[in-house]
Amino acid sequence: MSFIEQDKENIAPLYGKADVEFVKGEGSYLFDVKGDKYLDFVAGIAVNALGHQNAGIKAAIVEQLNHFNHISNLYPNYPQIELAKKLREVTKFDKVFFCNSGTEANEGAIKMARKFFNRKGEVNRQKIVTFVNSFHGRTYAALSATGQPALREGFGNMPGDFVHVGWNDAAALKAEVNKDTCAIMLESLAAEGGVMTLSAEMVATINSLQKECGCLVIVDEVQAGTGRLGTFLGFEKYGLNPDLVTMAKGIGGGLPLGVVLMREAIAAQLKAGDHGTTFGGNPIACAAGLAVVNQVTADGFLANVEARSAQLKAGLSALMAKFSFLKEVRGEGLILGVAVDEKVPVNNIIAAARAEKLMVLSAKGNVLRMLPPLTVSAAECDDALAKLEKALTAI
Repeated sequence: MSFIEQDKENIAPLYGKADVEFVKGEGSYLFDVKGDKYLDFVAGIAVNALGHQNAGIKAAIVEQLNHFNHISNLYPNYPQIELAKKLREVTKFDKVFFCNSGTEANEGAIKMARKFFNRKGEVNRQKIVTFVNSFHGRTYAALSATGQPALREGFGNMPGDFVHVGWNDAAALKAEVNKDTCAIMLESLAAEGGVMTLSAEMVATINSLQKECGCLVIVDEVQAGTGRLGTFLGFEKYGLNPDLVTMAKGIGGGLPLGVVLMREAIAAQLKAGDHGTTFGGNPIACAAGLAVVNQVTADGFLANVEARSAQLKAGLSALMAKFSFLKEVRGEGLILGVAVDEKVPVNNIIAAARAEKLMVLSAKGNVLRMLPPLTVSAAECDDALAKLEKALTAI
């Protein structure tokens, strides 16, 4: 019985899965049961930032396994401490909270923002303004923040006081934010929502409203962080000044790890018991996370991300000139997308690419999305572009 048949028999049907049976990963490649080699430009949806079987991550995991797997958050946890120190050094934030995933990090940031104003006596500051087509997770508050109504359908009443405005619609944002607003919450690059980048006008508007209205700014770096945009945190590319930042995906190197970075003013309003988690900041996950951060912040690493980004953008632009149904190249760093004419379903391109042994994925709005590991080589990028061209020719 194939993997896909066994999956259908045993696993809840919540995902549309490709009929491919992977058994091994190495670097930028995945291998199936037949030994066929696929170039992986999905990277576990930006989770495998350093590719498959990264030696530094493997060594860190084994070393921590020789000490303990888990001790809970009832005691100081030295792998947490070491990762927190490194993150504070790299990001210049003041305090760190660890959890298990991006949606948990966003839930935590939402709670911390509201608790901040509540403790200050500004109890009316509840409203959080987010953006249409944003994606912040699938738990209830994170889903309420997500600007995709279809994802909320059928799940009953959602937590209130979330408002969504159009991406890069500065006028709409100004109309919604006032001195009773708790926070503006946004991704530094809206990947799931269509690989949408921030405009300079929107950045200036957010910075202005943050000062004028005293609201907080929460930046979701779950997909765009940990070096993926060519800076350690994506917002650095645009000049935002967030009070809270959420991270997950790539920072765990394949293990479940979420992070909330916060300024001292936020941390000063928090007390023991305000929030918590059993598994958050698991020692093995934190050991892997430190290995990831050490490699991503090493000299020259992010220069490769920028170089590979420029190479892929140029190659995608050349393909756009050749294939009329490709409409626009989008993205920054190694979150890249191509908007495709609605007459050509992007899933057809994904299937054709898979037939050429290239793994890619989609984003909202019939957009082809590419998320290679940050360690991808120039030769691998050339190979990906060649495989994609063959796939597009076959459409």
